[in-house]
Amino acid sequence: MADMGNMPKYQSALSLKEALINIARDNDRLNIFMDMASGLSSAHGCSGDGSDGGDIDNTGAIHNALAGFSVAIKANIAVRGLPFTAGMGAFRNRIAEQDAPVVTLLREAGAIILGTVNMDEAALGAETNNPHFGRTENPRWPGFTAGGSSGGSAAAVAAGFARAALGTDTMGSCRIPAAYCGVVGYKPSYGRIGMNGIEPLSRRLDHVGVLAANMADIVLVADVVCQFDSSCIWAIDYAPPAVSMATSAATAHTADATHRTLPNPIVGLEQHRFAVLDEASVQRLQPAVAKAYQQAVRTLRGAGAITIARSVDPTLLAAVRRAGLLLCEAELAISLAAEYQRDDAGVSQHLRSMIAFGAHKSAVDLVRAGAKMDAAILIERQLLQGVDALLWPTAPQTAFAFDQPVPPDQADFTCLANFTGAAALSLPLPVGSGSMPVGLQIMTRRGADAELLAIGWAIEKIFQLAPPS
Repeated sequence: MADMGNMPKYQSALSLKEALINIARDNDRLNIFMDMASGLSSAHGCSGDGSDGGDIDNTGAIHNALAGFSVAIKANIAVRGLPFTAGMGAFRNRIAEQDAPVVTLLREAGAIILGTVNMDEAALGAETNNPHFGRTENPRWPGFTAGGSSGGSAAAVAAGFARAALGTDTMGSCRIPAAYCGVVGYKPSYGRIGMNGIEPLSRRLDHVGVLAANMADIVLVADVVCQFDSSCIWAIDYAPPAVSMATSAATAHTADATHRTLPNPIVGLEQHRFAVLDEASVQRLQPAVAKAYQQAVRTLRGAGAITIARSVDPTLLAAVRRAGLLLCEAELAISLAAEYQRDDAGVSQHLRSMIAFGAHKSAVDLVRAGAKMDAAILIERQLLQGVDALLWPTAPQTAFAFDQPVPPDQADFTCLANFTGAAALSLPLPVGSGSMPVGLQIMTRRGADAELLAIGWAIEKIFQLAPPS
């Protein structure tokens, strides 16, 4: 059993000073931050009482939405002046000349960009055990993975290194680490956040994601970064915006609701219908996950939610997930062609083998893979018919030890949202003391981010009142 006694207790209002103390104490052990911004303490006026010395941010803005809000950035998202490695040895000395637009939005809102965090090589992995930069430990369970490929982002929040983090999510790469580390991970609808300034894995499947300790912080950050980027060809101009609608939905039942104060949402879910796993599907889960998931479903029923059990074919999910993996491998064969062709240590042998596999597949193979991913749209449509959201475990298992094989099915529940572009998030489930974190995935339809965030916020409040399983 892991010793949790020395782990910091994160809170919504984590100060910059607290974050920097935690980083200085624990980063060597956890291997989360790869590169830190310079002059953080002096530039932001960390005071001796633990406050951040006022609402002055790193662009000179005052009283902004995220003033004093510390944020960690996955290493495949450009942060000006810092190495832009994407977890690859080949890019170890590549320095970002400018911020990715999503980072610019954070700075303009007053956020403090702390630096870049570890990830799987080229974002193609599931455990953040990087051959060039080392492995990132799960802050809640040393010796176990933080998940991947955005393991550094989830671990940064869980360790109290940052109040929020950005990651990327291609088949679950934000939501799975969030589940393993016991934090919240949000994948917006496809194209809500522009992908410029980000090293791609798959143009079709990549999403920027947000990780934080709670739904309130997710909503605050999402309100800033979910902006249409007209310079990004993959961006989609959804209307209305995701979060302004979500905050109004969440605060509509309070007398003095305002957009920025973000009061507690309603807790009642009597108007909501959710699709949940049937008993046969639950039996295929790791016992710890099944226990927490079944207790969560009972808790939500007790709060008035209507649940409808629906079966899911695990072989179909696995086939769709494997098709997505092939697409990623094939796309890397193009985007990393120059690095792959250089016969040096900048690309690991493991990644080389995956790229070679994709490169040698025929056009017919890739078309077949695309057809399987297109079929995910029908799967999602059937699962969401007549309900407001899908409630599944985020992953069929909890975090696994580094000396254990990577479970092949860990992305089976999360990949659907990437293939369809649907909005989804992972929310920590109540678990007993000494138990490993378990995540609940909530998925709505593409474009329904407002509903997703409002539902997630309401469920979080219910879980806070519920006894652990």
